[in-house]
Amino acid sequence: MAHLSISYPKQNSGFTLVELILVIVLLGIVGVTITTLYSKTIQGYLEGEARITMSATARQSLDRVGREVREAMPASVRVNATQDCVEFVPIVGATRYINLPTTQPQNTLTFVEPDASTEISGLNTTNLYVMVIPLNQNEVYNTSGHFGQIASFTKLGGNETQANLTANTRFNRKSPQQRLFFVRQPVSICVTGGNLNRYTNYGFNIAQPAIGAMGAATLLLNRLLLNNNGTPINP
Repeated sequence: MAHLSISYPKQNSGFTLVELILVIVLLGIVGVTITTLYSKTIQGYLEGEARITMSATARQSLDRVGREVREAMPASVRVNATQDCVEFVPIVGATRYINLPTTQPQNTLTFVEPDASTEISGLNTTNLYVMVIPLNQNEVYNTSGHFGQIASFTKLGGNETQANLTANTRFNRKSPQQRLFFVRQPVSICVTGGNLNRYTNYGFNIAQPAIGAMGAATLLLNRLLLNNNGTPINP
C-alpha cells in the first residue's frame, strides 16, 4: 500500500526586534569604548611628542645661551623684570696690561701679546672695547672710569702691543693681577613671540633696555615651546 508523505516548508530563522535592539546597544557600547581608548592613546602620544619637543628645544636653548654666558664679563649677566631676556657683555680676549693710565688721561695703553701672535691685535676694532676690573653690574654698564674704546692696535715688538683708544681715558683703579679684558657691546637673548632671538650693538645702558629698543634681532630658535603649569604650549 502506498504511503503519502507530506513535507512542510522550513521556517527561516531570524532575529527578533528585541535581539536587534540588544545587538545595536552592545555594538554602540563597544564602539564608544574603542573610540575612547583610541582617542586617549592618540592624545597621550601627541602630549608625549610635545613634551619631547619641548625638552629638546629647552636643551638647545640652554646650550646656546650657556655657551655665550660662559664667555661673559664677570658681573655683567642680568635678567629683565619680565624674565624673558638675559643680557651680558661678551669677552673676546683677555691678557695682562703693562702700562695703564690711572693718574692722567691718555689715549694709549700697552699689553702683553707675543710678537708672532695676533690673537688680540688681529681683532676687528669695530665696537671693540677694553675693560679693567669693574666691580659690579653698575660699573660694567656705566663704563665710566674702567672702560675705553679701541681705535687700532700697534705692535711694539717683543711681547708688547699698544692699544690706541678713541679718546683720552683714565682708569679708576688697577687690577691686582693686571688683567685686561677686550669686550664687545652687550648682548641680549630673549624669548619673543615663541622665538629665541639674539640682540646686540644697541650700546651700553645702565638700565636694561626694552626689547623694542634693541633693534633688529637674529633668530636662534623658532617655534619655541613654552610651559604652562606643566602643560606644553606653542604660543
